[in-house]
Amino acid sequence: MEQKVVYISPFKQFISVIFALFLRELKTRFGGRRLGVFWTFTEPAIHLVVMLLVFSFLRARMMPQVPFELFLLAGIAPFFLFRHIATGLMSSIDANKALFAYSPVKPIDVYITRTILESVIYTVIFAVILFVLWIWGGFDVSIANPFGVVALYFLIIVFGFSLGVIASIASSIFPSIKIIMSIILLPLYFLSAIMYPLWIVPAQYIQYLKLNPILHLLELFKANFFSYYPLVEGINLAYPLTFELILLFIALALYRIRRLSLAAKQ
Repeated sequence: MEQKVVYISPFKQFISVIFALFLRELKTRFGGRRLGVFWTFTEPAIHLVVMLLVFSFLRARMMPQVPFELFLLAGIAPFFLFRHIATGLMSSIDANKALFAYSPVKPIDVYITRTILESVIYTVIFAVILFVLWIWGGFDVSIANPFGVVALYFLIIVFGFSLGVIASIASSIFPSIKIIMSIILLPLYFLSAIMYPLWIVPAQYIQYLKLNPILHLLELFKANFFSYYPLVEGINLAYPLTFELILLFIALALYRIRRLSLAAKQ
């Protein structure tokens, strides 16, 4: 009897692999761990409440059109997304190395799947907190420029992906990179104008803060989220976009060089 060969296009195979990995990651992340689900969704909310209590004195210096609660959320949510993608990709290869015995599964599939998972989780968290602020807080959570917000959100995801891939490949050679990344991300959180409006910072210090590409993306995200949000002079898309494209090129180039080593890593 002649055996029929079923042809599967590379794209369909890629989608199937990503979907299977996504379900596996989802089960590993939340399966049987109710506390894990609870903490994942409450960590940003608790962080938001703590920041409101600590920085409540800034309310008087905010514009009346931008409630401080929404200002904090518009900074915390995308930064947490960026941070979790970047740090999550560093451990993704070790967590899935047994799967590389199957030829359809490649390290890049693991990177993409982990990025999609973190993006879905934090998008849901962002939406839920916005809903709570709308229903129980009575805030106007309408978005001034939805397309701009989505575009900036996507750029933040790609930024986290690029940094995470580079850090993952580097940590496969130098394990101490994971510790260094954690150290770097901590001051970056305070230097990205998440807890304070950028325009209250003295001009002589703003020029140094503007060297941080994430600051530009977050400020532009807020400017598209709120109708009346004053952008500080020098905040633009060209700088972070150029930085991000270079970072993405480096990430993909390193992956091409090290892809076989990543799959064979014991």
